[in-house]
Amino acid sequence: MTRQWLLLSVGMLLALPSPAQNGFSATYDSARQVKLSGPVTRIEWTNPHAFVFINVGDANWAVEIGNPLDLEAAGWKRTAIHIGDVINVEGILARGQAKQTFAKSVTLTRTGAKLFVASSKKPAPSAAEPAPRWPDGQVRLGPPPGKRGYWGAASASGLVEHAVPMNAEAILLNIADADRVAPFQPWAKSIYEYRQRSLLKDDPFTRCLPPGGPRQFQTPHGFQFIEQRELGRILVLSGGGDRNWRVIFTDGRQQGQADEAVRTYYGTSVGHWEKKDTLVVDSTGFNEKFWFTNGGLPHTEALHLTERFSRPDLNTLKYEVTVDDPQAYARPWTGGWTVQWVPNEDIQEYFCEENAESTYAR
Repeated sequence: MTRQWLLLSVGMLLALPSPAQNGFSATYDSARQVKLSGPVTRIEWTNPHAFVFINVGDANWAVEIGNPLDLEAAGWKRTAIHIGDVINVEGILARGQAKQTFAKSVTLTRTGAKLFVASSKKPAPSAAEPAPRWPDGQVRLGPPPGKRGYWGAASASGLVEHAVPMNAEAILLNIADADRVAPFQPWAKSIYEYRQRSLLKDDPFTRCLPPGGPRQFQTPHGFQFIEQRELGRILVLSGGGDRNWRVIFTDGRQQGQADEAVRTYYGTSVGHWEKKDTLVVDSTGFNEKFWFTNGGLPHTEALHLTERFSRPDLNTLKYEVTVDDPQAYARPWTGGWTVQWVPNEDIQEYFCEENAESTYAR
């Protein structure tokens, strides 16, 4: 995480963009700051980005204020601001000539009130408890009986073989560290470095395509396991996509032949349990229409993933994945992270829709 971004994220909710679907670095230039003042002419409270439009002189500016789910979770509603209100904005300018900014602060002129500030109330830490289990002793990946919850943010922004400094979008702080990320084939390294240098501007996820592979577990608003043991399958529901789901078959079937697969964003996944503690999932049959992790790691249709999910306690999910794609990487390699449990809540309905990004005045 860059120093500038870290400073922005302290205290202000609207300085916390969702890195996976915002394309923040490709959209905004943190070196360019702006101060604006004017009346509100339009409000768009729509996933994945909420915008307020203001008239400044003879120009209409689009002011991005964050993600509606995050804003509402902090207690803010669309009615916090009205058309005609005059506001002062301090923000980060968009790249190019667009009349657009990402707000660091929004102040209502007539009262001096700060709008869209992050809640100062911190959730109480969850008590340390053992992982919940089914009657036969197998670990539950979902909530304990009679309770609610889902898995939240990953502990790492990108998938790497060796730890390297990167920001919240998995953009390397030093491009020379690319060789430590993964054992690339030469062409794959060139693609990865291009995506990094262009600040991930071509990321399919920012155009609302599904987050296949490990990226499903890096989306901003978490994920949830629905274990349907009687049907021999587990559904993985994404909180950061268009009601996307993935099916992991646990009915004892064998993985199909790669050349017979109908290639999809999530591939074909077959899982089994090791000693009732670790779910091991074998996945093949991916298409090439997505980036399988934050940061732009390339892959081909030869991608083969072996994922391991374990839950050492109630609040922690350990995720480990071995990537085997001989067309893109010189050898199989492994990375992973942990994910924290969010108790007593459900993942929210989320739609990635076209909104102000395509309609504001340029």
